[in-house]
Amino acid sequence: MGKVFTTKNITRIAVFSAVAFVLYMFIKFPLPGVFPEFLDFQISDMPALLAGYMMGPVAGCLVVTIKCLLKLPFTSTAGVGELGDFLLGIAFVLTSSLIYRKHRTKKGAIVSLAIGSVACTAVSLAVNAFILIPFYSTAFGIEAVVGMLSKLFKDVTKDTVMNYYLPLSVLPFNLLRCILSSVITFLIYKKLSRFFDRIFESRENYLIIGGKKCILKSVVTDSEKATFKLGEKLGKMLSGGEIILLSGDLGAGKTVFARGLAKGLGVTDEIVSPTFTLLNCYHGRLDLYHYDAYRLQGAEDAEQRGLTEYFGAKSGVCVIEWPQNIEGAIVGDTIEVNIKYIDERKREVTVVDK
Repeated sequence: MGKVFTTKNITRIAVFSAVAFVLYMFIKFPLPGVFPEFLDFQISDMPALLAGYMMGPVAGCLVVTIKCLLKLPFTSTAGVGELGDFLLGIAFVLTSSLIYRKHRTKKGAIVSLAIGSVACTAVSLAVNAFILIPFYSTAFGIEAVVGMLSKLFKDVTKDTVMNYYLPLSVLPFNLLRCILSSVITFLIYKKLSRFFDRIFESRENYLIIGGKKCILKSVVTDSEKATFKLGEKLGKMLSGGEIILLSGDLGAGKTVFARGLAKGLGVTDEIVSPTFTLLNCYHGRLDLYHYDAYRLQGAEDAEQRGLTEYFGAKSGVCVIEWPQNIEGAIVGDTIEVNIKYIDERKREVTVVDK
């Protein structure tokens, strides 16, 4: 919960809630001739979906809740209509964002939105059958409900209201509404997420090397090229003697980052992972000593193999993958770089100057 209520997230929740309320209150219209005129077509759940995908299910559900609470003073249904919209919104947003949180890929987004749409549509059938239609029948009379539906369904009677209204109006209406919200969310989610990231970048979140603002302490890259460029940016700011402790799971992108860093150091040779050689040396503006400590058995093993002689050398920079395996042997100015796998394209790169 603490991660949800950061300054950045509170601001985003407020923005999405305001947009959702405007869409809910004003940007809506009937589809006469297709659905009953009292059904207003609107996509106010879309901002809540965006919030759920960016910040998690709690944030998405908060946007749904705030939107419905803001609408309550203007209700014309004693709050019953807003209750129904709240239940539908929670079913849609909670289902979709929970699935996407576990499967943060393009395919995962499509599947989560599809399942969320089905869940919302199913809940809409139950809400109309057990809450809305009974309320409207009691408040205005079943004859009034039949009269509104008879414009579309000539044979509807008070005994067959549910038979016509639920499968022929509620189901396709809510499915269409959810599909449109899903498509918009899928198309703009990543661009909007990057937009917010740029807005909330602050000086305090930058790593300062040599008195210069060098690189974000924590940044999410959305491609292999972006990870490479981040390494290159760091390499250009180094002056020699630094030791880069490069951590991350297998396949996270450590070698890609190292290649970018090598370019920033002026190395023109092709960079390959020293998995079996343990150490590769390259010449550039500064020499690059690229280590892979995965197969080493500790600090003593590294020292016995003569792998520590370049640590702190002012003529070059050491980059050590799997540094935890030789932690006791590392002496000098270190910069920790951790690369965390998010999905098939995105990585979270965190840089800490020790």
